[in-house]
Amino acid sequence: MPKLPYLTQTIALFLLFIIAGCNASKSIEASTKPDYSNDKYWSIKDDVKHGIDVFFVHPTTYGPPANGKFIADLENNELNEITDHNTVDWITAAFSEQCNVFAPRYRQVNIEVMKMDDKRKDEYMKVGTSDVLAAFKYYLSNINNGRPFILASHSQGSNVLQKIILNNPDLIDKSKLVAAYMPGWTFTDDDIAKMGLKLSERPDQTGCLITWNTIGPGGVSPTIKKGARCVNPLSWSTQTKEFPASMNIEAKIFIDPTKQLLVKNFTAARINKDGALEIPTPRKDIAELLNMSLGKEVYHRYDYDFFFYNVKENVKERCAAYLKKNN
Repeated sequence: MPKLPYLTQTIALFLLFIIAGCNASKSIEASTKPDYSNDKYWSIKDDVKHGIDVFFVHPTTYGPPANGKFIADLENNELNEITDHNTVDWITAAFSEQCNVFAPRYRQVNIEVMKMDDKRKDEYMKVGTSDVLAAFKYYLSNINNGRPFILASHSQGSNVLQKIILNNPDLIDKSKLVAAYMPGWTFTDDDIAKMGLKLSERPDQTGCLITWNTIGPGGVSPTIKKGARCVNPLSWSTQTKEFPASMNIEAKIFIDPTKQLLVKNFTAARINKDGALEIPTPRKDIAELLNMSLGKEVYHRYDYDFFFYNVKENVKERCAAYLKKNN
């Protein structure tokens, strides 16, 4: 078969690119849009038994290979099981003794999307972001009933909540916000100012943002961008000195669905010059069990795990402080 002239090849490739782009858009549009009045689109939709809620947006659970399907299908029962039981139940256990838990499923992007350039990534992220916005509006109108609430998230979930708050500055009644725990993503001073929040500087502060990204010495995390700010979950402040492992109540580390590690006084931590939460390399017998898919000394998967009981105790303290302040 004779080769096509160069110009013809170029036109053909351009048309293929346009068609592929259209097909990608169609595949995104064709995925099931959740109706949050239907309980099947919630990982957790608690019965109300506490005076405070937590609205939780889960991290990426849709791993590779995407095989071109970059948006999760909410009818995928296997993925829903992983999301609900390996992730949402695991993390929200830090909140559930003080709060009613509401955690929507959403059309998250595959982890491969998070490696794309910002323009391509944002196109795919629009889908999940619109889902979570719809879930939060439904929650406010039909579930919340005027109760104070915590916002909580991790990783992709924190990125999604960040976009929602930045694009909808009047959506959240700050007088009802106990705190926002949003580790696993970068928040800059500009982001925080536009969100109308302040970083936590003490453990009983309310209405504030708490965020961190955990690495070890030399770790380079894709979630830590220029200007990242950090709150140390040992001190609940932005002080950059190292706080000792004696302040780490207990880690609860996920190994697999049948195995967890509980380690008292697990690690020290400090905020480094890049705005990361830097810890010493964990001891070898534990390090060998960890999922290091984002690279050496990148403990992103364990942002909550390494400080689990500190988070749990702090949720209790902030809820008590909010209720005392607001009768």
